[in-house]
Amino acid sequence: MNTTLKYNYLTLQSYLLALIAFSMPFSIKVNTWLILLCTLHYVCDKALLQKAKAVVKDRYVQLLLLFFLAYVLSYFLSTNKTEGFAIVERRGSLLLLPFLLYRHDTAVIKKIALWFVYGLVAAFLVCLVNAAIRYHVDKNTTVFFYQELTRVIDFNAVYLAAYCLIGIHILLYYFRSLSVLLAVSCIMILLLFCLLLNSKMMLFILFAGLVIYGFNFFSKKAALLISGMGLLGILAIGIGVPKVKERMALELSSNFKVVEQDSFRYDTQFTGTSLRLLFWKFSFEIQSEHHAWLTGLNTGDFQDALNKKYIETNLYHGNPDLHDTGYLGYGPHNQYIEVLFSMGIIALLVFICLLALYLKNAIRSHNYMGIQVMVLFVLFFFTESVLSVNKGIVPFVFFTVLFMHLAKADNFNKKPVE
Repeated sequence: MNTTLKYNYLTLQSYLLALIAFSMPFSIKVNTWLILLCTLHYVCDKALLQKAKAVVKDRYVQLLLLFFLAYVLSYFLSTNKTEGFAIVERRGSLLLLPFLLYRHDTAVIKKIALWFVYGLVAAFLVCLVNAAIRYHVDKNTTVFFYQELTRVIDFNAVYLAAYCLIGIHILLYYFRSLSVLLAVSCIMILLLFCLLLNSKMMLFILFAGLVIYGFNFFSKKAALLISGMGLLGILAIGIGVPKVKERMALELSSNFKVVEQDSFRYDTQFTGTSLRLLFWKFSFEIQSEHHAWLTGLNTGDFQDALNKKYIETNLYHGNPDLHDTGYLGYGPHNQYIEVLFSMGIIALLVFICLLALYLKNAIRSHNYMGIQVMVLFVLFFFTESVLSVNKGIVPFVFFTVLFMHLAKADNFNKKPVE
């Protein structure tokens, strides 16, 4: 009887986690409620204290919890308590998910990971059908690309492209245990989705992931061949796909002198690169002015300081008649700079140690999925404040903890493919 109850508990917990994974590309509210439901179910376990003690012994989890405490402490130091509390609330995944996902068996990990893939495929079909309907009405091909493609599910295209890369590597990792037709079909769908989402950074990370894949599961000669083919493929996409070529050409034509200006006009032209450089410059200037390198400007106050800087330099800050707020509310667009800017050098060192420890352990244990997920986020953090929004922080904690103890499966430990 006890065995049956235990089995039912574990089964229900695994399905709740699978639903969390499936819902990630869709509604953030649904995803959040599922996390809370899963947490409620978790605390009903009779072995709760024993399991919790095992979780907090892990050094990576300890650093995650310490990082969360840095946000809590910064909240108490903030002047703007409303914004500070909202930030702590969004970082709740740092506290909850490590306990929900710690050390599941390989079969459960596989099920959760594949449900995430199925959620991505479902999201692509919804986006594609919606784009086809809109194209039928106005004959505008832009509906198939970038933010226009994901408008129907109200999801940022760059974050969804990052999800696609995780999904592709999940399929590559489990390829030999899946139906070939299913695996190849899903990989092609996610590759197409990633290309239509048109993120330059994700194309670069895709190439880095293919290099890691090649050197993990193939001989050096075959790995170099895969890397070369991957690079040629991405170059061909950059040259041959008009929308991708257009965005890359725009970035290559960036006018970096605009970053040196002390004031701006409402119509000052920026590219994604030049605008990020300006945000980074402002962040360092403000932090230096406030002598806040040790503790930062605090999580509740740093955005207010940036908004003030935007107004002082006349950076476009909106048109009230159009309910347009311009660049007000835009953060540093770099996770490392945001941690330093908001919480100071000590919090940044904790964050870097957290990333380095995970990557070191993943490399030592030949943990393919752990390496791929962490490399993706380490690079993604350079261009986005990923942990400032639920659609970034949930997958970061979810997949790093889920794959933390997933060493290479036996079928990947065979002789490398030539």
